[in-house]
Amino acid sequence: MEVSTNMLSNAHRGLSNSARRNTRPATLLAALAAALCLVMAVAPDAQAKALRRGDRGPSVVTVQRLLHIHADGLFGAGTVKALRKFQKAHHLTVDGLAGSSTIKALRGAGGSRSGGSAFAGARVARMQRALGIAADGKFGPGTQKAVKAFQRQHGLTADGIVGQATWQALGLNHFAKPALRRKPKSAPITGTSTPGVIARMVAAGNRIARKPYIWGGGHGSFNAEGYDCSGSVSYVLHGGGLLKTPLDSTGFESWGAAGRGRLVTIYANGGHVFMTIRGRRFDTSGVREGGSRWATSARSASGYVIRHPKGL
Repeated sequence: MEVSTNMLSNAHRGLSNSARRNTRPATLLAALAAALCLVMAVAPDAQAKALRRGDRGPSVVTVQRLLHIHADGLFGAGTVKALRKFQKAHHLTVDGLAGSSTIKALRGAGGSRSGGSAFAGARVARMQRALGIAADGKFGPGTQKAVKAFQRQHGLTADGIVGQATWQALGLNHFAKPALRRKPKSAPITGTSTPGVIARMVAAGNRIARKPYIWGGGHGSFNAEGYDCSGSVSYVLHGGGLLKTPLDSTGFESWGAAGRGRLVTIYANGGHVFMTIRGRRFDTSGVREGGSRWATSARSASGYVIRHPKGL
């Protein structure tokens, strides 16, 4: 709403010259104040509704799950960092605020209100539709075969992994991270002793224990500058010879065998994954607590699917 000088001058018509001299300053200030209120009423600050650092609650949990980070409902430094990284990757204003445009981009990247399983399923289904095959949301052998055929036709590496180049060739740039791939079957422990496997896993954990948290880190390659929660667990399992390709937290919900293991247990849901080895927790949240993924405190298993490597 524009406020013209005519609107302000009309308020003084009919007053005597003397009255107008006496009342002009006060009347003018009152009119300006009223006009300012009207302008503010018709043009509210859109960023005032954005989620930001310090906020907490279910809405923050939704954003964290869409970002594939630990969903504790507190908009802290880790959430800001992951959000800024997402905004930069998707050419948004990098301000660390979860406003309408950022939320729209997060959902457009494959997220949904129901969490990580729907996130993965929606992305697979969208990719399947682009390939012209049945869109069941499951990355099975048929989908992998179709992906490889598409990659060969477009001069890409025919590895069956839908990374950034393949997403771009499909015309779906906003779906590029993290990469999609067929879930590998858990590898049985054969040809080596259990103590040797555990020792290699512990050694792998030690190598990355103090590496920084980087959203998506450890998914493009096991060797990375930093790792997110699923990248960290994937790295440790790979170190023990139990995993050939990285998984996201949703993938771990069905990996291995159900229930707690004798020596190794994995706790996964759509927003986070951590593990224990001989009772010691290996968790990215430990970096925030004490600087190392080897956490000293216990953590509730409520809300997590519990799995373990077969044989361990």
